[in-house]
Amino acid sequence: MSKGTESGPGDREGQGAPTGGRPPRAGGPAGRGNGQQGRDPRTAARQQRAAAAREAAEARERRRRRMIVLASVVGVIIIAAVVGILVQNSRQDSKPVVIPANATGPDNGIVVGKANAPVTVEFYEDFQCPVCEQFETTTGPTVQSLIDDGKIKAVYHMMSFIGPDSVRAANAGAAAAQAGKFKEFHNLLYANQGTTENSGAFTNDKLIELGSQVGLTSPEFIEAVRSGTYDGYVAKVEDNASKRGVTGTPTVKINGKTLTNEQLTPDAFKAAVSAAG
Repeated sequence: MSKGTESGPGDREGQGAPTGGRPPRAGGPAGRGNGQQGRDPRTAARQQRAAAAREAAEARERRRRRMIVLASVVGVIIIAAVVGILVQNSRQDSKPVVIPANATGPDNGIVVGKANAPVTVEFYEDFQCPVCEQFETTTGPTVQSLIDDGKIKAVYHMMSFIGPDSVRAANAGAAAAQAGKFKEFHNLLYANQGTTENSGAFTNDKLIELGSQVGLTSPEFIEAVRSGTYDGYVAKVEDNASKRGVTGTPTVKINGKTLTNEQLTPDAFKAAVSAAG
C-alpha cells in the first residue's frame, strides 16, 4: 500500500465539515441584504424624477388655466368694443336723415359755386384727415379761385370714418351748410385740425367756438351741433361713398372721373379741370 492512499483522523474531520473554512457564498442571506442597500439610490432617483414630472404637469396645468382666463378676459374686452361700435353706429344710423340746404349735388353732396358751372368737381374729405389738410393748404386756393371764376361747381362729401371727432365735425359742417357758411367753416376746421386723431380737437364746444369766428352764432346752429341733427345725413354720406368705391381721403372726381394723387397739385388740378371743360 502506498502512503498516499492512507488518510489520518485529521483528514476525515476536515472532510466531514459541511463548509469547512470557506466563507459564505455571495448571494446568501447577507449578500441579499447588501444588494437591497445598493438599490436605494436608484429608487430615490426614480422618486425624484416622478416628483419632477408631477411638478411639471402641475405647472403646465396652471399655465393652461391662466391662458384660459386671459383669453376669456380678452374676449370680453373685444366683445365689449364691438358692441360699443355697433351701438354707436346704430344710434347714428337710427337718426333721421336731415338734408342740409345746398346739399343738392350727387348723393346729396354740399354744393359750393354756380350750379351751371361747366365742370363738376367732387371732394371726398374727412375733417381729421391730415392729407386732406395738406391738399386744402396747397391746392385749396386754386379750387377757390376756380369756384369764384365760375369754372367749377364744387361738391363736398364730408366723410367720418376716422372717428367721433370726424362725426361731430361733419355734423357741424352740415349745420354750417344749412346756415349758408359751409366753405368758410370748412376752411376754418382744416386750419384748426388736431395734431392726432380723435384727440378732442373737435368737441361740440370747440366746434361752436370755431363757428362763432365765421358768424355761426344762431341758436339753430348751436342746437344742431349739440344734438347731432345731421348725424343721420353724415352716416348716409359715408354709406354712399362706400357704394361709389371711395376707399380713402382725399378722393377727388372731375365729372365722375377720379384723379390720381399726382393730379392733386395746384397746376395738375387746374390742368385736369381745363381738360374736362
